[in-house]
Amino acid sequence: MKNYLFHRFVFVLLRYTAVPFIKRAMRYSCEKRKGPDVPSIIIANHNIDLDPGLVAMAFSRHMYFIASEHALRNGFGSKLLKFAFAPIPINKSKADVFAIKDMLNKLKEGANICLFAEGDRSFNGTTGPIPPSTAKLIKTSGADLITFRLEGGYFTNPRWAKKRRRGRMTGRYINKYSAAELKSMSNPEINALIERDIYEDAYERQKANLVRFTGKDLAENIETVLYLCPACEKIGTIRSEGNRFSCSCGLEAEYTETGLLSGDALPFSTMTEWDDWQRAKLEEIVGASGKETICSDEGQSLLFVHSARDSSLIGTGLMTISRDSLCCAGYAFPIDQIMRVVVAGQMLLLFALKDGTSYEVHSNSPRSALKYREIFRILTGASAQGTRD
Repeated sequence: MKNYLFHRFVFVLLRYTAVPFIKRAMRYSCEKRKGPDVPSIIIANHNIDLDPGLVAMAFSRHMYFIASEHALRNGFGSKLLKFAFAPIPINKSKADVFAIKDMLNKLKEGANICLFAEGDRSFNGTTGPIPPSTAKLIKTSGADLITFRLEGGYFTNPRWAKKRRRGRMTGRYINKYSAAELKSMSNPEINALIERDIYEDAYERQKANLVRFTGKDLAENIETVLYLCPACEKIGTIRSEGNRFSCSCGLEAEYTETGLLSGDALPFSTMTEWDDWQRAKLEEIVGASGKETICSDEGQSLLFVHSARDSSLIGTGLMTISRDSLCCAGYAFPIDQIMRVVVAGQMLLLFALKDGTSYEVHSNSPRSALKYREIFRILTGASAQGTRD
């Protein structure tokens, strides 16, 4: 395996240098485990960018991680990441057979793989669904399966937030399943046990044990997830500043240190409740739409993705979506020719066409990419996979 000894050295070096600092900074604790002693796939839920490191802290043996390919195209930091950790790049906007092949090869050569099966971080505090293909990958690999759950991550660094908060995070080793056990199980059974083991509801955990997550500007960029106002029912009208956010219709609210929402006329107290409502309401809006634009955003940058490590800007301007097409910077993409729409990071929109080409849409100001993904899902009747990640 190329540079495996070097990657193991980096793993051990960081354990004695960076880990104590990260644990203090993140107020993170976990039970340490030896091994894994045989090639294993470690599956965990996903809420913050540092999750790979937080999982690794609980184990004594080195592991490789899966990383979204767009994260490996961000200058010097990405080059350092690839040099030190050699993450396996995966294209989120389409099925990536090369990433799967790389994973299986590393397992056969004796390495461990850490996989965040949801494929993305949670927007609303609950763990997203697990793709059906996950169980097939695990059985094909012939590796053991370890499930691991991270708690407190959603409030420590909400996916939509501009700044991190200080509260408490915990990593828990949940279960280990041998390759022999997995072989006797059906794919739906394997997926069901993964979903059970790694499921996390941030607000339910807060009810059981209230923790304050302190910081500044707690509500900023909340409009990247809250795209629909419950008062006027308009799309893209929420704006945030400091700990508060409001709509142009007059609705005002506050995001508190406990993660709860507070406002005189606010019908929701949690992000989960608001997101459940807006997804259901968006179904009605899209269902009643004609040929007009459903939503739009100014100042968008459209990039063509050449490979997992290269992309180029092809235009800037207005982005719109209607029943017929997704348009951006003067380019029109028919809905029936789009294979998949996903969100990476906070508000990066990725989509792939049926001809195999892929694109990214960037924004310099806060706007929801989530609403475009949801509208595409509704228009195409696509699986709900990823709608809550």
